[in-house]
Amino acid sequence: MSLSTSSGAPQPRAHGGFTPGSDIRDQLRGDHQKALAELEALQAEADAQRCYELLTQLRRGWVIHALAEETVVYRAVESMAVDSNNRADERFIEHELVEGLFDKLSRSGPGTHEWHARLNIVRGLVARHIETEEKGLFRQLGERFDAAALAEMAESFELTREKLTLLEEAKAA
Repeated sequence: MSLSTSSGAPQPRAHGGFTPGSDIRDQLRGDHQKALAELEALQAEADAQRCYELLTQLRRGWVIHALAEETVVYRAVESMAVDSNNRADERFIEHELVEGLFDKLSRSGPGTHEWHARLNIVRGLVARHIETEEKGLFRQLGERFDAAALAEMAESFELTREKLTLLEEAKAA
């Protein structure tokens, strides 16, 4: 699967917010910013019903992002690993921990001390995950992959995310 025509010019593709020729790091950064904004909105929301709606939206986006990232990005980095000191295992576990906290949040009452405590922990874990990913993983991607490979990874990530979105929509129906 290539982003270029035989002349080398990028092929236009219309995948959600995907820009042809974009770098996977830009997509990940956009997802990260969206997750943080949704967490902020959830923390600021006072209406219980709206809290559950925002949590459902945030959780769905997180699951889709995490699975696409694990499938496309982490696997690509692991395949290029030259040492055993990569953080892929930790990143998988962080994704799992956040998902578990979302489960527990969905069973607790918005506005309660438990709700706020869990939400603060989720926010801190997500922020830590993003920070370490944007410092470490992004550096690894830049060191191990050229611009064409990063663009190819971006396209694969977007296609995977679209498939996962369809699966999540089917599960919700």
